[in-house]
Amino acid sequence: MWKKVLAAGSAVLALGLVAPITSDYSYTGVAMACEEPGNLSTPGGIPFTHPLAYSSSIQRSQINHDGRVLMEASTYEVKLDQSIADNYPKLQESLEKLSANNWSYMRHVMNQWEPDLIEQYEQSKNHEWYKENSGPLYSYELSYKGLRADSAVFSCVGGEFVYLGGAHPVYYYKAHVFDSQTGKEFKLNDIFKTTDGLAEIIVEETESQIEHKSSMPDKKEVLKAVKQMLEDDSLQFGMTEDDFVVYFGNYAIGPYAMGTLEVKLPYKKYFKLFNSKYVFYGTRAKG
Repeated sequence: MWKKVLAAGSAVLALGLVAPITSDYSYTGVAMACEEPGNLSTPGGIPFTHPLAYSSSIQRSQINHDGRVLMEASTYEVKLDQSIADNYPKLQESLEKLSANNWSYMRHVMNQWEPDLIEQYEQSKNHEWYKENSGPLYSYELSYKGLRADSAVFSCVGGEFVYLGGAHPVYYYKAHVFDSQTGKEFKLNDIFKTTDGLAEIIVEETESQIEHKSSMPDKKEVLKAVKQMLEDDSLQFGMTEDDFVVYFGNYAIGPYAMGTLEVKLPYKKYFKLFNSKYVFYGTRAKG
């Protein structure tokens, strides 16, 4: 059981029943807004208001044992400013659901991990490393990054950091793209006119953008992995004003030493592939 929890790739997939965690609290961490909406439009003439004002906050929880904090965990909550939420109620509902799911997932995995973390601590607490470290020994963090917020698209990505006492932490991504009008979370077929050949494009851009070319795995293996992600709907992607962004966490397409990747597909370069309703050119708002 414990080996499975520590195994990379399965560390954040284990789910258990909800159980009380010792300490929960939240506070507002980041606020984002813009006073000047600006005039933006897609090539099809669809107007934009950019950005939609919103705020994000951090919610924290702990696992306490033997008079110390064994695990510190945090996730994010995001919501539109009230004046914006009144005009985009479906989007606000989706963001509330996203925030609730983030919290529920974090509590589930903490409940799943807690017995094994306590067992590991009890077996090793006399080790010098445990004595010298007075802070939390293990951690889970889902951090927030806003990518885009306008009247057509709201997109964000969560960076998921997990350390359970192994040789090194692991880092994954949880990215989201919503239709600002309907609150629907986009699939690739909503964004692209066709996904035929998309895997090949992603692999070519990955090879082009990767910093250390020598760390790029065999292209055939990467293509196979990306095609599998497209097939099982596990590809992590977001949208900025300029690019469609693909996120690869640890082990997604290569060994741990390869690190994580953010691969950009610029709208201008691949304009014919995209649904023009969700990409635009124009003067940016000041914010």
